[in-house]
Amino acid sequence: MNIFYEGELMMRKTILGILLCGIILLEITGCGNKKNFKLNLPKEDKLKNITLEKNSNKLDILDEEEIKNIIYVLNGFGEDRTTKEESIQDYPVNANEIIKIEFNFKGEEKGKSILFIYKKGNKSFIEVPYNGIYKINEDEYNSIEKYIR
Repeated sequence: MNIFYEGELMMRKTILGILLCGIILLEITGCGNKKNFKLNLPKEDKLKNITLEKNSNKLDILDEEEIKNIIYVLNGFGEDRTTKEESIQDYPVNANEIIKIEFNFKGEEKGKSILFIYKKGNKSFIEVPYNGIYKINEDEYNSIEKYIR
């Protein structure tokens, strides 16, 4: 009877050791830990213009004060928009009232970056393709939408 008890104890120790190694391996590789996504917007002095597009309406914002206001609103009036929500596509899915915001850079920067603001259910979001999805409140959404109505 003693041999069976020792064999069972040894098997339990082996299983526990394997589980412990698996947990350590997952912790080392970062599996199970979601990445934090922080919204990084361009500085207004680097921008030539901002293009807003909703449905078939398109508008180029050239005025420096309006550009500054749009960046300020998207930044959340100084609030931190960091989330664990990842964007895995070029365009928001299952969303309504989507506004595409294109930042067109000037000088040596040249090029553009794109993000979207939209409504989903009764909430509003900012989505940076292949980066993150961030919360935006209704007033902030409306502050941007007023330009393209």
